[in-house]
Amino acid sequence: MKKLFVILSLLLISLQQCQEIPEYPDEPFINYESFYLYVTVNSLDQETLTGKLNFSFTDGDGNVGFDPIPDTLAFGLPDSQRYNLFLQLYDYQDHNYVKIPEGDGGYLKYIIPYLDKQPLSGTVSVTIEYPIIRYDTIFYTFFIYDRDFNKSNTDTTEIRILSGIELNN
Repeated sequence: MKKLFVILSLLLISLQQCQEIPEYPDEPFINYESFYLYVTVNSLDQETLTGKLNFSFTDGDGNVGFDPIPDTLAFGLPDSQRYNLFLQLYDYQDHNYVKIPEGDGGYLKYIIPYLDKQPLSGTVSVTIEYPIIRYDTIFYTFFIYDRDFNKSNTDTTEIRILSGIELNN
């Protein structure tokens, strides 16, 4: 009888632990996981350098992600209301890392699709194509917004060296 009581007690405790819902702050939190480069072939049969950024995130109130807004409705809206994932490219120039301007492809904006689950945690993968290698030694900083316009922390990728990568185009 004591064995049965101990077994039932352990079973109840383990069931309670399985049902525990983690608690996260309402502001999103991101955590860099990896950034790697590889060569792919595009639809025009040309080699393209491709980067893949992976990061995890949590959000306590689960309001990460936007529905895509048609361009006609998005006109005039600030970027924080049109996009929710932002990447800033840096390149090593003259012994310093320099922020690459948006006009030169240095500021990238993406939409994480609408997600709605409390609390929310997951992983995001972003693919970045470099049809022309313009920079030598790079890294990105990045952050996200949720639908309440709470900004996450900013995280940073590892440095990647692009020199020596040849594309056959």
